[in-house]
Amino acid sequence: MKIKRVIAVVVAIAVAGGAVYGGIYAYQAYQSKNLVAEVQPVSNINSGYWGDQETSYGMVTNDSSQEIYLENASKIEEVYVAAGDEVKTGDPLLKYDTSEIEIEIKRKKIDISTIQNDIARTEHALSTLKQTKPVDKTKPATNTSQHSSSDDDDDDDAGVTSLPQTDAKDSRIYNYVTASSVAYNAKTADGSAENPYIYYVNKGAYAYGSFFNSIRPTSKGDDGKHVVFIICKKDSNGKMVMETVNDSDDTETTETTESTDESTDDVQTVSAEDGKEITYSETSGTKPKEVDKIGTTGSGEQVPVADDSVSPNTKTFDGNNFPTEYDDDRMWYIFSGEEVGESYLDLLEQIEAEEEDEEDDWVEPEGYSEAELAEAIETKEQELKKLDIQRRSEELQLESLENTASDGVVYAKIDGTVKSVKDIGSSSDDTDSTAFMVVAGSEGLYVSGTISELLLDEVKPGTIITANSWETGNTFQATVTEISDYPVSGNSMGDGNPNVSYYEYTAYIEDSSALKNGEYVDLSIQTNTNETEGLYVDKAYVRQENGKSYVMIADENNRLKKQYVGTGKTVYGSAIQITSGLSETDLIAFPYGKTAVEGTLVSEDESIMYY
Repeated sequence: MKIKRVIAVVVAIAVAGGAVYGGIYAYQAYQSKNLVAEVQPVSNINSGYWGDQETSYGMVTNDSSQEIYLENASKIEEVYVAAGDEVKTGDPLLKYDTSEIEIEIKRKKIDISTIQNDIARTEHALSTLKQTKPVDKTKPATNTSQHSSSDDDDDDDAGVTSLPQTDAKDSRIYNYVTASSVAYNAKTADGSAENPYIYYVNKGAYAYGSFFNSIRPTSKGDDGKHVVFIICKKDSNGKMVMETVNDSDDTETTETTESTDESTDDVQTVSAEDGKEITYSETSGTKPKEVDKIGTTGSGEQVPVADDSVSPNTKTFDGNNFPTEYDDDRMWYIFSGEEVGESYLDLLEQIEAEEEDEEDDWVEPEGYSEAELAEAIETKEQELKKLDIQRRSEELQLESLENTASDGVVYAKIDGTVKSVKDIGSSSDDTDSTAFMVVAGSEGLYVSGTISELLLDEVKPGTIITANSWETGNTFQATVTEISDYPVSGNSMGDGNPNVSYYEYTAYIEDSSALKNGEYVDLSIQTNTNETEGLYVDKAYVRQENGKSYVMIADENNRLKKQYVGTGKTVYGSAIQITSGLSETDLIAFPYGKTAVEGTLVSEDESIMYY
């Protein structure tokens, strides 16, 4: 009965849970079906694009003039005006000998071709530099500096400046030992006669007095430490040669050692300066078998091999036999017992001399260092910029010559009076830098501004600009009458891009009744007007997915769908150009929120506007 009652309860819970889940699912489905996304025509949010503006400022003046300089090697065929004559825009002023102009045009084209070749060579050199990898020209440090003792060393090893404390290729092998040196078997040895501390060293190793003091008894009644030094055998890479100790075979030793009774060691005393003595026990021949097993944990333990090409290659010290305290900074060779003195200093001098020879033999590698490469690239970029400015200037002069070559006539660009005209016979000197003819403006006002070199192909004489008075705020229109053939020094008339050159232009203000001479105005030119085609919508309507852009629009069933679009430039900092995938008649939804889901019903509401 109890089992049936339990089953009934479980079934009831399952039914209730299923009902709750079904209710939640039904509610979500109901809510999803009743969500409505509000949409509006794309035309409502198309902000459009009217191009950019090039701005500068200038001062209104009534003394505008047209100055005519003779082209090099050109000859004047006829002059149509005299000083004091009144002229209108378009009146002929003089006529060149067109045959001379044709010659000058050919020369100018050759000059331009030469500049273009220089540009091509400079661009190639710049490209090569940018692909060049820098070389390290840092002079290698000598071994002396590499062997200098570190700040972490104790004062015990003061004075050692040419040799590292441990082998450069294997830090387990010592060149010299101090009180702070760590034994190879420090974790398993206790310094007793049965389990001494082992130090693996290179041939010619030495110990400081501080080391001998550290193995002496620390107080009366204490035992000194037992120490074994072993000259280590090394492989071709400078690493310890290791071998396996087999504890199960009492008669078998390692490949390079023989069993020796340590009790046969001869005890010797070597005299030192100041009456101090080093007492040690010396083992001739190879290391004893017992040494192989010191610190091992069982059969198969790997231990270093003694160098059997050196005899003796093992030395033992008993700290109990050191009755005298040693000077910490004095040193003794471990295997000979001799004090390190002049022979050690000679060794240092020899090492330093060899390092100096290596330093003298060092040759700086060919190529650019990182800093030199950066400087070379910058130099080429500046050279390329100057060549480009020179090319543009020559092309403007060529254009002027070609315009004149059609009939050889130079026309007035302003309304005014001929202020001066030189005599034809006196104009043959090509070195004369003054204007051959000057026409001064008579009516109306003029203003000068600057344009970027990047706009020289777009802004021409006849282009309309807008002038806004600083004093009254009134707006005027002006017509560009002339653009200089040469760049100005800096952009003194505006806040343009400092990386491009600027050219001065002169514009005529026809309706100047509300302006006066000397008044300052802001100048603006509408540019990039040929790029205004297409849709421009707020960037908030465009989302990204896997590197692609999309919008949410209504499909033919009045439900939202994801529409991928092509995008172009961003303008005004907030609008993005839609180049494909969307039209002004499409109905678009804001692509965020709970309704921005594919399949959601849509409702058109033209009153929605997002800015």
